[in-house]
Amino acid sequence: MAEVVTAKLTKTFIAERIKLNGERQTFRDAECRGLILRVGATGKMSWAYDYRNAAGKRQTYTIGTVEQFDPGRARLVVEKVRGTDPAGQKREVRVEDAKAESRTVRKFVEGRYWTDHLVSRKSGRDTKKRILSAWEPIVDEDMATLDVLDVIQHRADRLADELTPQTLNRDRTSLLALMNKAVEWRVIDRNPLDDPAFKPLDTADDKRVRWLGQRDEYADVRNEQGKKVGERARFMQALEHAETPPYMRRLCVLALNTGLRRGELFKLRWENVSIQRAEIKVAAADAKSNRTRHVTLNQTAVAVLQEMADERDEAARRAKAAGEPVKLAPFVFVNSDTDKPFVTLKKSWAVVVERAGLVDFTFHDQRHDFASRLVQAGVNLYEVRDLLGHSSITLTERYAHLAPHQKRAAVALLDAAA
Repeated sequence: MAEVVTAKLTKTFIAERIKLNGERQTFRDAECRGLILRVGATGKMSWAYDYRNAAGKRQTYTIGTVEQFDPGRARLVVEKVRGTDPAGQKREVRVEDAKAESRTVRKFVEGRYWTDHLVSRKSGRDTKKRILSAWEPIVDEDMATLDVLDVIQHRADRLADELTPQTLNRDRTSLLALMNKAVEWRVIDRNPLDDPAFKPLDTADDKRVRWLGQRDEYADVRNEQGKKVGERARFMQALEHAETPPYMRRLCVLALNTGLRRGELFKLRWENVSIQRAEIKVAAADAKSNRTRHVTLNQTAVAVLQEMADERDEAARRAKAAGEPVKLAPFVFVNSDTDKPFVTLKKSWAVVVERAGLVDFTFHDQRHDFASRLVQAGVNLYEVRDLLGHSSITLTERYAHLAPHQKRAAVALLDAAA
């Protein structure tokens, strides 16, 4: 065992008296009981507090390196923790951190909650996917210390991003069921989300239908020449405005002409786009219904995608000509600031809507507009259902009132038969 040298440890002593010999060395401070300086074989020097805990067991608490602490500051640390068990407390923190890491929503839903509960249920896989997707910002946090206000705020953000109250209530139910099971299995002591504030959302307005032109009859918005301009014309003018980012114009044009949900557009990959066949495949993993569907494109949608494909090809050509690696993003829409798919459009959407002078028109309402125009043009509800990817015709029936001409044509058949 190497000899322990006792001396008054100063900056001068450290700089001039300590000679590296390729072995570990220990120096004990003569002025501060328990303060030691450890010198590694490579020359690394660090301060530590050597003491015995209440049980009489010897402990060593690392303070820091000589670069971080001069002798005076190292002594202050020792005097501050003297009489306590800092090494034991540090171990307790590490143990608690390990427990917290094992108690995250993700670890639980992918571990025991899956193997002992969800896996045997018919909708278990969908529930697992729902929890990890809907509650992404909190899935890596300790379930025992989840803040109900943060959870409520996340739900409010998703509601502002055009998710329906009905969807958000299903997400709430899934999360609460997981948390209650964690309590039942004694993974956590109590459910921090069992709070009256985290109540279900009101679904009374869950059958919303909002489309461009819906308010033209009583709204009177005029241009500089005094001519009345409808909602659709104003919206398209806002999209073509010089200050509207190209990605925003393209996203909106595709939303209006395909009925794709915001999330489906964000996750759209080039491998699922066929300009030649004028078709987009919405993968089951990206669809709300968890079912793959194929959306036929009109000429307007094809033109937007062709424009983007040409730009993508040109970027690849320039990179190749310059001898640079060709890096093509797999996603159709990529946030240039992050080089990742978009996660929100709040700011840019707000600017477009304000510029168009629209009231109560959300990004998701473009999907309503797509469906409304189809129904008004005479397309039957079953075809609209398939294009929208609705799991049930009941969801599509909210647009039925927009096709009164079909009912008139139906009853007119009685006149012809009379």
